[in-house]
Amino acid sequence: MMQDVELKNNYAFTLVKLILFLFIFCFLLEFTSSFWREIRSREGFNINIFVFSGLCLFGCYHFLIDLNSYYRKIQRFFFRTPSVSYILPAILIILAVGYFIIPKVLNSHFNKGFFIFFGGFIFTAHMVFVAKETKGYTFSTLVNYLFIISILYILNLFLLGFYFKIAFNVHLGKILISGLNDGAMSIKGVFSQFLH
Repeated sequence: MMQDVELKNNYAFTLVKLILFLFIFCFLLEFTSSFWREIRSREGFNINIFVFSGLCLFGCYHFLIDLNSYYRKIQRFFFRTPSVSYILPAILIILAVGYFIIPKVLNSHFNKGFFIFFGGFIFTAHMVFVAKETKGYTFSTLVNYLFIISILYILNLFLLGFYFKIAFNVHLGKILISGLNDGAMSIKGVFSQFLH
């Protein structure tokens, strides 16, 4: 009897997470779209390098070496708790600090192409790491995985925005406001489709 109650509670909690994931997914799509528009509008931002950096990471994973074990060790070196290591990409933060401080200290410029490439590569590596570490195999763990990865993706997208703000003055407020407005409109559109 007690197991039946726990099972029903687990299914109810899973259903709530699934509904929340669908809401979050609408915002995820709109934040991504807004982020994409913003970086494309930045003068000097080479979108081809950004796309190439993500493709390079996937190429490394599929044809050369699985970088996840190395990335996990780096994350665990900087962050002892797994939840923090999922939220904060240590290498991206170190690169951001380096790109922010070193040119000022040495009074020199840095190569923006490498800046874009490393940002995209590390962002993609971090999201692959999070996806592999949090994936689930049952319906309940799959819903939990989708819920967690969508939240972590949005958080890391804004961290990438902070990173790109160093060289390209990316307007994070514009991304946030546009993503929230468009996400709310998407949710409204989805509900109106269900009600008709």
